[in-house]
Amino acid sequence: PQEMANVLYSFAKAKRGDPALFSAVADGLMRETHDEIAKGGQGPKPQELSNSIWAFATAGIRCNTQVKLVKFMADALDEGNGQFYGFDFKPQELSNTAWALATLHSRRSSTHNHNAGNRNSDAIEDDGIVRILRWVARAITERTNDFKPQELSNSIWAFSTIGFGYDETSGTNAHNDYIHVTSDSPLEDKELVFETLETVSENALPRLGRFKAQELNNLAWGYARLGHRTERSEALLRGVGDELKRRCWQFKPQDVGTTLWSFATAEYFDYDTFCAGASRLNFQHIRSFKPQEMSNTLWALATAGFSPAHIRAFDTTLVPASQRPSMSDVTSDPITECFAAVAAEAMRRPHEFKDQELKDVIWSFSKSGVRHPALFKKVAEHLVGNKESDAKTKQDAISSGTRGFFSFSSQGLGNTLWSFAKQAQLSQDVIEDLGDSVKVGSTGRLAVYETSCLDIGEDLVKRVFARAAESGMDKNLGGLGRFKNQDISNTVWAFATLGLLHSEFFEETERQIISRINARASQSTRVFKAQEVANLLWSMATLNVQPGTEMIDAISSYIASECRGKNGFDEYSIARIFKRQELTNIAWSCAVLGRYPKQLMDIVYTGIFGTKNDPQQMKQIFNDDGLQKSSIMTFYYVQVAADIEAPQLRLSLPIGFPNGWGEDDEEQDKSISSKNDETADELVQISSSMLTLSTSKLQRDVSDIFTEIGFDNVLEHVIDTNVIKDEYGVHLPPSPQEFLSIDIANIDSRIGIEVDGPAHFVQIIDSANEAIKSLPVSGKQLADRGDNRVNGPTTLKHRLLTHLGWNIIHLPYWEFQGFGGDRGKEMSYCQSLLEDCSY
Repeated sequence: PQEMANVLYSFAKAKRGDPALFSAVADGLMRETHDEIAKGGQGPKPQELSNSIWAFATAGIRCNTQVKLVKFMADALDEGNGQFYGFDFKPQELSNTAWALATLHSRRSSTHNHNAGNRNSDAIEDDGIVRILRWVARAITERTNDFKPQELSNSIWAFSTIGFGYDETSGTNAHNDYIHVTSDSPLEDKELVFETLETVSENALPRLGRFKAQELNNLAWGYARLGHRTERSEALLRGVGDELKRRCWQFKPQDVGTTLWSFATAEYFDYDTFCAGASRLNFQHIRSFKPQEMSNTLWALATAGFSPAHIRAFDTTLVPASQRPSMSDVTSDPITECFAAVAAEAMRRPHEFKDQELKDVIWSFSKSGVRHPALFKKVAEHLVGNKESDAKTKQDAISSGTRGFFSFSSQGLGNTLWSFAKQAQLSQDVIEDLGDSVKVGSTGRLAVYETSCLDIGEDLVKRVFARAAESGMDKNLGGLGRFKNQDISNTVWAFATLGLLHSEFFEETERQIISRINARASQSTRVFKAQEVANLLWSMATLNVQPGTEMIDAISSYIASECRGKNGFDEYSIARIFKRQELTNIAWSCAVLGRYPKQLMDIVYTGIFGTKNDPQQMKQIFNDDGLQKSSIMTFYYVQVAADIEAPQLRLSLPIGFPNGWGEDDEEQDKSISSKNDETADELVQISSSMLTLSTSKLQRDVSDIFTEIGFDNVLEHVIDTNVIKDEYGVHLPPSPQEFLSIDIANIDSRIGIEVDGPAHFVQIIDSANEAIKSLPVSGKQLADRGDNRVNGPTTLKHRLLTHLGWNIIHLPYWEFQGFGGDRGKEMSYCQSLLEDCSY
């Protein structure tokens, strides 16, 4: 047996592995061992068997004989109570065996043929691996001091690589995306590994200085992947971080990226440690880093919340060159330089980045609040090419040299679109910070739309989202059925934020929502999280999708079942599920869609105001500081819409509202305008601000034309809540609030003209599809116009004004601008609009 083991070891070291040879030699080793034992002789020593399994792993050979060898060793250990035919395994032999078992197991191909024979072989292998690793764990616990740093780190690496000791019955292991080894006693294994990790934490901490950088990396990675969180493990990670700071230069590129990834995953956030790691990814050395090492580092920094000190360094679209930091400023902060260097490499060699790596890079920029138009444009061009090389099929992508989304996971696709949308949304922060010096004059939703076009180009961003939607629906790739709920939520949020509508994608999303909620009857787990439900409804409302009654009813019933307590629902049972900002988004969505399920609206109002209408009590129950200004304005809109369109619900705002309900009670005593409110909840802010936009030059030009043709008017006529309460009998509190503004108004005749700029429209990006149905509306005012559809907030505003007795004329910006300043044509056009409304 020793000579046979030496043969396998030698061929593996020489990289000359041959499956037939390895199988024959291993079969011979096991046969000779059985013969010797039967004769009363000596079996092989532990090192010989350990070396044999190590040889299979090193050579990358998986076969039936290798499975037999694993079972052979497991049986011998169990029979010998941890000994192998009377011999103890040395720590090195145990750690080598553990490494080999994990390496072989993790190489099971995703295209593994799962026929009955292979399933049986896999089960035998899993059983053998688990039994051997149990002995490894026991040995570490009992004689930790005998294990050298490399032996400890390799063993922990092996456990985590195949998820040994993780309790699968508690749910999906977010820290381990590899296949898990199947155990017949997962709870017992979890307890065993927990004890082992605690022992290693205590033993390894005082001798971390003797661990090599790679060993420290493997140790941290193992703890993070297994999700081990205790005081001892936190102390161990802190010690690893101290070693990284002390000898950062010893860490190779792979060690840097993975160690920081481990810290972020394990939620060990130490700024100096992350800075030390990031400092390695500088302009001088960045080309020695592989894409995975770069993406892991940025992902870790973004997840830990450590953003570049100079977050405006790369925003060439909005920030004047004179206000962007110099190169010396960039290199003075290790995190800024790290982001800059990685972005430069991603733009230089995007083809070398895998889907997840490319996604992680752009996600990290958006997550960290860092705009980088050049990077995102380069990534967009890499994904879909230019207009001439647009890859609509996988073959197109191959032919044109572009990537497409065909190989993206559902999470990768959703996070990629989220990242693009977030980049444009971040423009609002830049505009607020820089004021008049910013290189774009718009605010609010219009700024998001304009910035996406300036950053990437309108055609390119539309094609990115269109190709992503098509890949997401591709039945050959699994369709939307492969998407997790969060992936769907992120994707539709991205479409809505940029005002892009792929009708077919949203129709399929609607079917998925209904199907998943209906299937919940046979499941005990929650289908959608609160934020996911709010995002889905908000996105559909924003894009004016108008889902069917079945989906609205399904969501209403689902929310009711989730919020139900022992005695029905109340503010306490609702607070277990929802934040009040999420409830506000749901209420706003119902108003925009004009759908008011009684049970759902009762839950929303109870969750916002409670059963006692006590604002201080509600702050305590929901553990928040009160309602934000834009949330308060949203409920004025919701109350007016519901009072007029669903009076049977008898909903009402608390007496004295909003006094006492806001985050700043003193400010709530003042008139609240929804224009340009900045809040922590971006969805609520965007939703309310779209109902009252500031006066534009186009509005003034149009007003002048109407004055010339004899139509008396005022700009920005404001209707406050007292007028609505007194004149229309709507149930509102007495405190006056600015509510709705009309761009151009003739107050006496109650004719209003809404000059609808780009922020009022949704761009339909699958208009070539004959299956698209125009939105059903009364009259032509809000009908789809080519690829343009009036968005949800504009539709709600139109309905509210109409209910209040106003005759509203809509003037799309492109029609007026199309006259090129020809006064005569402009006057004739405006006159025809008045004639159409019987003025």
